[in-house]
Amino acid sequence: MEPRFHQSDATVHADGDIYRCRANLRSWAEDPATGHPPVRTSQEQWAGRLHFDSDADAETVLYADAPHLVVDDTETTFTVDDLDRPTATLTIRGSGTPPF
Repeated sequence: MEPRFHQSDATVHADGDIYRCRANLRSWAEDPATGHPPVRTSQEQWAGRLHFDSDADAETVLYADAPHLVVDDTETTFTVDDLDRPTATLTIRGSGTPPF
């Protein structure tokens, strides 16, 4: 499967609040050890960046318990890998069906 890319406005639902952001996401399906297509579609992965208007919003999402990303009415969980404070950007990753 060729990588897919998605860029759009999105929201993150975290600890009872909603935070607006700009999502830049990529999805792919391959076995990282071999680089070949996976045996099962459950090995599909996705990752990207979420850019928030403020560092405070990004930090709140970083420390939230089980935040959910909503893209085009599709909701999914994700894991935060990093926060770039100067740009209020979270680097995230997910697995399974991507939200785009």
